[in-house]
Amino acid sequence: MREIYVKSVLNRHKKRDSWFLDDYSINPYTGCQYNCVYCYIHGSIYGRGGEPAVKVNSPNILEKQLSRAKRLEGYGFISISSATEAWQPAEERYEVTRRCLEVIKRHRFPVHCLTKSPLILRDLNILAEIDKRAILPDDLKNRWTRSPDNILPLNTRFRDLQDI
Repeated sequence: MREIYVKSVLNRHKKRDSWFLDDYSINPYTGCQYNCVYCYIHGSIYGRGGEPAVKVNSPNILEKQLSRAKRLEGYGFISISSATEAWQPAEERYEVTRRCLEVIKRHRFPVHCLTKSPLILRDLNILAEIDKRAILPDDLKNRWTRSPDNILPLNTRFRDLQDI
């Protein structure tokens, strides 16, 4: 895995994603070790360039960018792994995603994680802290005050998934 240094890691979206409700995204890696055949990244600029790389200075850059974003743009959901897998096998060694989560926790931004990797289980303690401390954007606060009446409880949905 190549090691690269970046000038920016936090991407501000022009418009909030209507599906995931994220305002920002971070991808601590370029490319992916999983190399899934169905991944849309292969055909994009993010999938070109050969060997995957770790953005080793991601946590330090994110610290600066979140300080600025909080002050100028306000809180918003950060999508992690929107373009590449943040918990790919190299993460076990580099821990850049974990360190980015620590930065996000300090700045109190909410997160939305996309992964197929069981390595995310390592970071559940940090994600739980983020969940407790995160500041939701003002326009989204009322969306999470209660669950809709017609949604099955989470444990029921997990049980159904196991049956499938």
